[in-house]
This record gives sequence, structure tokens and C-alpha cells, in this order.
Amino acid sequence: MWIAVAAVLALAGVGVGAALWFTRDRYPALEFRNLAEIERVPAGEDRPVETFTALLGNVGYAAYPLPDDRLEIVSVDAETGAVRWRKQTTRAAQRWDGLVALPGAVAAFSDPIGADAARELVVLDAASGEQRWRRTIGDDDRVIFGRDVAVLVDTAGHRLVGLRTRDGRPVWDEDNPRDTTGNARSAVLPVETAEGAGGPAYADGTPRDPWRGKADRLVQIGADRSARLIDLAKGTVLRIWPGVADRDDLMVAREDRLYVVDDAGAGGYRLLGYDLTRVAEPTVLHSGADDGRRVTALAACGKHRACLVETPAGEADRAEVVAATEGTRAKRWAAPGAMELVPVGEHLIVRRQYPEATSTLFDPAGGAVLRDRDGVAIRLDAGNVLVFADPLTGSEGDRSLAGLAVGSPDPVELGRAEDVRSESCSWNTSVLLCGGAKDFVLYRFAPAP
Repeated sequence: MWIAVAAVLALAGVGVGAALWFTRDRYPALEFRNLAEIERVPAGEDRPVETFTALLGNVGYAAYPLPDDRLEIVSVDAETGAVRWRKQTTRAAQRWDGLVALPGAVAAFSDPIGADAARELVVLDAASGEQRWRRTIGDDDRVIFGRDVAVLVDTAGHRLVGLRTRDGRPVWDEDNPRDTTGNARSAVLPVETAEGAGGPAYADGTPRDPWRGKADRLVQIGADRSARLIDLAKGTVLRIWPGVADRDDLMVAREDRLYVVDDAGAGGYRLLGYDLTRVAEPTVLHSGADDGRRVTALAACGKHRACLVETPAGEADRAEVVAATEGTRAKRWAAPGAMELVPVGEHLIVRRQYPEATSTLFDPAGGAVLRDRDGVAIRLDAGNVLVFADPLTGSEGDRSLAGLAVGSPDPVELGRAEDVRSESCSWNTSVLLCGGAKDFVLYRFAPAP
């Protein structure tokens, strides 16, 4: 009997533990604290023309062009600032564009000089800094990184090419669909995961770590207006929807949904939601009956939920946010001058640029948690925001920062990052890495997770 009782109690404990695990707050409020300088990493003897950074987990990368136009990349421990390695690219470029931190690697892109100029993609090993591979790509080609495969959007070749991230070898290629005139231009967007969208974002709101979760699909909009769901790792076309969108329409994909703003012409516009698990007619989440209004921004902002900025023609001060969830009536609220949307879970950062750059954080119902804060707010994760007091720029200066948990009424003033180029900064949920005049500086603003 006592053995049976013990077994029942053990099972009950497991059940309670599982319930607590699944109901926990996955993005709790961070313990924001004053900025504390961890380390400064030298950037050579001369003042670098440009600086670039990237962060992934406990690894940071800092880069700057050398006098011979190669790029020097420094890998640092993001907790201590200790240099792990310092390497130079084998290729030179008149201008470099940036870094992308990848699982097990770091990628560097050059910036093309002139129209139709080629540019370089160089991938280094994260552990050793040795070059894994390089590839010359077109000026308007894109590379979408998955965990093990990077997809090259080959504009001139009218195709998609899957490249193995460990050695750059092609593992698949797929021709673009064509319309009746032979046009093969297309638009390609990754399908965001909830985990990627819940982590750190770039300044424009796109996930810094898009491979979190099951990040293995792309949506391609063809010249024939079809939408194709493609397996990122294998290149397999999983489903095709006809007559979805033009390639320059506003659209975003998250988990099992594709959201498209369909301009209905004289009748206004419609916000459509396509179920990526099956081929079926889309759901109309919202209709804008006034043909004088236009949609200027779109973001996925929760489970089966999309948010957009609706602006009357020539009247930016009357802009509104529309938040549409499947099966419910859309919510709308005033957001004068709104231009950009950054989702923070179901909260939403709304930015404006004129007459000055400000950010407002709205809760899911449209209530302002932080209203018209000067500068630029960015997502740390789905529960926390970092606010730069000024627009991000490439010039050096002291930048004041603040942190805010979405459930808190007041931001925490963090102090100033001194003599940094804020445009070069990268962040996660505990540290900030920025380029400066002649070095890179690593700051801590919250305990490591």
C-alpha cells in the first residue's frame, strides 16, 4: 500500500511540475540595472571607417575594415569580453556591409559599389575563425539563413539555391515560377517562428535569431501571383496557392499563417490570412472600405494575429493601428505619424520619424504602456524592450538607454553608452556590443539568463 501511495504522490509531483513548466512566463521581466562596462576591444591603430557587430548566445563578433580593404573579425566572449580569436578575410572589398552571427559560424557581406556590381559573402567558423567558404553574389541577391542551409535568392538566375552552411556546397536549386510573358521576378520571405519572433530583433523588427524553433520554410511569391511554400532544407515545394499577391505587396509569414494586404482598388483593401497547412480560400481578417486609406506597415503580432498601420492619403497625423485576430472584430486605435511596427509578443512598438523620432509601446488592447518616448525602441524578447534615446546613427556619441518590461508602467534608466556608433550595436537580453571611435565596447544591462 505504501509503495502505491508513494507512486501516486510521485506522479502527482510530475503532473504539477509539468503544469508549472507549460504555464510559466517564458519572457519574464528582466532585472534591468545601470550599464556596466565589461570590456573594450581594440579596433586597430587607426580610426576605422566602419564598425560592425553581431551577437549569438554567449559569443559576440566585432569587425572593421583594414587599410588593405580586408575585413578583420574579432570573436569575443559575450560574458567577459575576452578575445576568442582575431582573423582577417581572404577577400578585400572597397566597402563592407555587415555581419550575421549563425549557429556555428559568422557571415560577412561586402557592399556593392555601383549598379549591378558583385559582392562577396564570406563565412568563417565560429570556433576557430578559419574561413569555411566564400561566394560571389549579385548586388540585389539575398541570403536567407536557416540552421544548416542558407538559401540564396539568385535574382539574375531566377532561382533559389540551397547552400550547406558548413561548406557552401549547393544541396538544391529551384527555378522561379514565370508568368505568361516569361517574367520570373519573385519575392521570398522566411516563415517566422514563434521562438524567433520572441527573441531579440534587429532595429526593423526582424528576428536576430530566425532559426529558433522549427525554422524550415520559405514563402515565394511568383510573377504569376502564386504563393509557394518551400522546405528550406530540401527545396521541396510543399504547397502552391494561385492568385495570392504581387511581389511588392505587403506580406508577412509567421508559423502557420501568411498575411497579405490585398489592394482591392476602388473598394479599398483587404487583410487576408492564408493557412499554410492547407490549400484553401483565405480568411478576411479586416477590410478597409475607404479607398483613400492605404496600408504603410504590416507585422505578425501574435498567434493568428496581424497588425497594420492605416493612413489616410496625405494625412499622416490621422494614422491608426489596426490589430486583427482571426475570429474576432479588429481593434483600432490612433497612432499619429506611425511608420514602423515592431511586435513584442502581443504588445506592439509603433515608431514615427516626424516631427521627431519617437516610439510608443501599446498593449494588445491599444493602451499606451510607454507613449511618445524619444528615440528608438527595439525588442529584446517578447517581454522586454530597450530604448535608445536618439535615432541610430553611424557617428560616435554618448547614447542614453532605458529598459522596460512590457508589464511595467515605468522604464528603468540605464545610463549612457559612451562614444559609440549606435547603428553598429547588437544586443541580446543581457549585453550590448557596440563599435566606437577606435574600439568596441561590451556593456551589461541585465543578469545573464
